[in-house]
Amino acid sequence: MPDTQLRIPLATKTRANLLKRLDPYWKMEAANVLFVPLFLFWLSGWRLSWITLAPMAATMLLLIIGALYWRGKVQQLSGRGGGFLILLRHISLWQRPALILALVGCLSALAGWLVPAWSAGLADRSIATGCAALSLLEYVNYYHRQLQHFDNREDFQRLLAGKGFRKSWLARDLDVLNDTSP
Repeated sequence: MPDTQLRIPLATKTRANLLKRLDPYWKMEAANVLFVPLFLFWLSGWRLSWITLAPMAATMLLLIIGALYWRGKVQQLSGRGGGFLILLRHISLWQRPALILALVGCLSALAGWLVPAWSAGLADRSIATGCAALSLLEYVNYYHRQLQHFDNREDFQRLLAGKGFRKSWLARDLDVLNDTSP
């Protein structure tokens, strides 16, 4: 299937506005892969235990997936996305491992609350729980429903109007990929 089947037909001005809005996404996600763990380590007083590793790893994996997807999407929309289908196939292969890691992260965070001695303290348990929740939210936001609506007025108004959460960009692209794959 050629990349052109996944292209969104847009007028030039609309495409430019969309690119301007989407381009920062991949940069923000990529930066967060580094800054989120550093911030969380700092917040904990540099005292995190093993209970935080799985939920933090799940969060970082999903941020990496997000950064790769948005960079690929921006390149595709700007006409430089020759490898977008290959990227989508790889991202689709990571869907199940990302979910499994997020669920393992939830169990790890829960273990910290059930056996407090396994954690490095309240901050560690809280950070593990926050990362577990964030990884699940990121998973849903990428692979199923768009949860983020605060950065686009039309999306936010649609949500306030009671129209619910729309299918995420990645989910729509994966649907097209799956519908056209042999």
